[in-house]
Amino acid sequence: MYSSYRDSCCFIRAMNIVDYEKKSRDSSFRSFPNLKWHLISLETLIKEMKWRSDVNAVECDTYYLFQFLKRLQTLLFEKGIVSSKTAIRCLYLKRKLLIILKASLINEYIDFLETKLKTPLKSSELEVFIKKFVTVCNVQQPQTELIAESVHQYEFIAELLNHCYKADVQDSQLVTSLVKMAIDRHVIKLSCSRTIKQPSYPQGFLKYILEHVTREKFDIETYCNDHPQTLWEYSKNFSVLKAISIGNLDRTVTLLKYGFEVLTEQEMRRCGHGFPLTEEVITRTHRMTLRLMSSIRSINLLILKSLPIYNKGLSTASNDQKDCFQFIWRAIPDPIPTCAELESSIANEYSLLAQNGVLRPKRFCENTDLCIMYKKCITNLACVTKEPRSLKHLSRCAVRKSLKECYNLPHGIFQLGLPETLEQYLDLEME
Repeated sequence: MYSSYRDSCCFIRAMNIVDYEKKSRDSSFRSFPNLKWHLISLETLIKEMKWRSDVNAVECDTYYLFQFLKRLQTLLFEKGIVSSKTAIRCLYLKRKLLIILKASLINEYIDFLETKLKTPLKSSELEVFIKKFVTVCNVQQPQTELIAESVHQYEFIAELLNHCYKADVQDSQLVTSLVKMAIDRHVIKLSCSRTIKQPSYPQGFLKYILEHVTREKFDIETYCNDHPQTLWEYSKNFSVLKAISIGNLDRTVTLLKYGFEVLTEQEMRRCGHGFPLTEEVITRTHRMTLRLMSSIRSINLLILKSLPIYNKGLSTASNDQKDCFQFIWRAIPDPIPTCAELESSIANEYSLLAQNGVLRPKRFCENTDLCIMYKKCITNLACVTKEPRSLKHLSRCAVRKSLKECYNLPHGIFQLGLPETLEQYLDLEME
């Protein structure tokens, strides 16, 4: 037996089927006022998305969204109840549409700014445009995880940094904000990153960025390590390890002068044996040395287009790589390790792991090969007798460490009122 409520529904459907959706919508709002705002906003978002899709010639299928909304309104009118699954789906679609709508708004704004940037702008005018863009991004909070259709956002941000350098923008907070935004961007699918256009930065761009992030006391070294999947390929230039591996002496010197570590804590942990409850027998300096030799060998094998399994005996390094390796000891307080010390550390680690029931013959052989490479490539350092560093050098390291903690390297050196010779020594210009 049908209830009177059911009969009224059938009567409305029979008498005016065209007006049925409107009546069910109005009835839903009266019966469920708590859902009124959600339904209206969802409906508005769908219409907005359809309009923007048509305007921007973007493929965005909103048909199933309209159908879902109609079914939801009809369900509310006929049954007077909404399941938790339907309510969750409603909220999910609303959130999804908001994300798409934000991306559409950001893309439209980027297109507008790109048109403006094609015209000659003064440095002050460029700063105004960039500040507005950063403000819009802070308000909209666009997704940092990009899909193929939205990677243009990253390309624009990365190119904005190029504009800042060319216009010599001196607002450190603004430049640092753009750097963070560029590093934050990453893609969901790695295949999307193959078609991304990476900007080409001038030679002085590295120092320009380092100047501004230092003023803002922003640890770009750690930030880059925390975002290994970043789309910003230039972030690799802030690694001393990579600079030494490719033999880029200028970049190595620049990074060390600004107080960058040869190996970050994250990279240092990777050099260990991998068992946190077991003591690390190989010291940090020895692990750093072996890691540098391994990285240099990997780069050289890549250049030679050879597989590691066929080149275990490769133990060559270019003169630039050797110069980079020798330069780092100006910034390190530890004594230079000898080949005998490395061999002893490697043997002690293997013995300790074996005592704990862990056999790592592959690691032992690899480290031994790297030790041989160190002996052959860095002969003048590896074969010397171990001696403690001079008090003069240790003092230099202590002063530089204090200045680094205050984010005042290297400019703080020249504010101490020291003789020019000492300034050059502290700035790593002298041995």
